[in-house]
Amino acid sequence: MYKLTQYKNAAHYNERVHSYLIEDEAANNLPLGLLNTMKISDTYKDPLLLLVENGDGSVVGSFIMTPPHYLVSTLKMEKKDIPQIVEQLKRFCEESHITFPGFIAEKETALQLTHAWCNDTGVSFHVRMNQRVYQLNKVNDIPMSDGKMVPVSKEHEALLADWLIGFVKDTGENPLTDEEAILRSRDMIENEKYVYLWEVNGKPVSMARGARRTDNGITVNFVYTPKEFRKMGYASSVVAELSRLLLKNHSFCSLYTDLDNPTSNKIYMEIGYEPVCDSMMITVL
Repeated sequence: MYKLTQYKNAAHYNERVHSYLIEDEAANNLPLGLLNTMKISDTYKDPLLLLVENGDGSVVGSFIMTPPHYLVSTLKMEKKDIPQIVEQLKRFCEESHITFPGFIAEKETALQLTHAWCNDTGVSFHVRMNQRVYQLNKVNDIPMSDGKMVPVSKEHEALLADWLIGFVKDTGENPLTDEEAILRSRDMIENEKYVYLWEVNGKPVSMARGARRTDNGITVNFVYTPKEFRKMGYASSVVAELSRLLLKNHSFCSLYTDLDNPTSNKIYMEIGYEPVCDSMMITVL
């Protein structure tokens, strides 16, 4: 038998789930990073925090959602037992009037969850993104493009907002309005430590960000280059330089990639990022 329990307090939830998640720190960089953010800020409004325990009270899974995003899911159990958890999740969502767009999880876990959910609910699904999680411990010596890395500043607010909109369009994330993009840009500039641009002759051409700290690592995300500056090595340069900076204060860097984009995966591996596991983002309709 398995037990599904909701937590309202992120710190209390973290006390129960942390030792379970940290066993695979790089693979679980997303749930660990989300919880670390919740402990120190109110960035995420009304998060859903669900713990999965087995019959002897050991933690064997977690579900975390920051609305309106996907349900970040981790499970360590036999495949045959996953439908039992899904039945409890379905009942909980019905009773709590909670909906979610789909699952993000390690590939096999995501597929098992999705098939069980669709079988129980009668809905269909589609794979929104095939992903891979990478880990970096040391940056390789790679050719660097012209230019230099600079921290983002107030003067870049409008530019950063435009690039945020371009990034979410490219990645298929939830669209941002112009106002939302400006507010998010302002917050990143004022409150985040690792948001950097790559500039050539004083002109921004690419960017990357370090965010979602875990105990020993940090995630590289929001890697974006406008179309007119692509295929010039700028993304490789800013990711390599930012990764070197992050490794001064963290044991490793992690990141997610879109497996259907062979160029970006090739770039990251050339920098020194090594595959940890495959992941999937699956929409349930």
